[in-house]
Amino acid sequence: MDTDLQRAYLRYFPLIREKCRRMLGDSDEAEDVAQETFIRMWRTGLRAKDARHATAWIYRTSTNLAVDRLRQRRSTPPRSSGELMDERSAEATLRRRQELEAYARHLPADALEAALMNRLDGLTQQEIAEVLQVSERTVRRLLQRLDAQVEHLRRTLGP
Repeated sequence: MDTDLQRAYLRYFPLIREKCRRMLGDSDEAEDVAQETFIRMWRTGLRAKDARHATAWIYRTSTNLAVDRLRQRRSTPPRSSGELMDERSAEATLRRRQELEAYARHLPADALEAALMNRLDGLTQQEIAEVLQVSERTVRRLLQRLDAQVEHLRRTLGP
């Protein structure tokens, strides 16, 4: 294994796996997505010498793969992650996840990607702009447009 790739894997794999677990609500599926991210990195020949470029690529690829998984899901509840939760908390989590899955089918990928980075991972608009390689103004517009579309979907699809 290339030493740059190995370094990137050791440094970022746990972070990417955890990010995907939060997005997908499933540890096994998150592991698969994180592994697929690094397989694609290896296949493309991308090297981690330029840390900012490699980090942005890893983050964006893993987010896109996780969003693809969300879009492919049916309305079946996610598999248990083994965590114990009280019934109300589990219902609320399931409802939020189902809502996210429904939105993922109807929203533009770039806006959804920016929103996940901002609201799930806590990235700033500047950090998102770097990852997506767009301006902060574009990120701001994506998030504003997404908020309007989500509000419309809530009215259309119901709670």
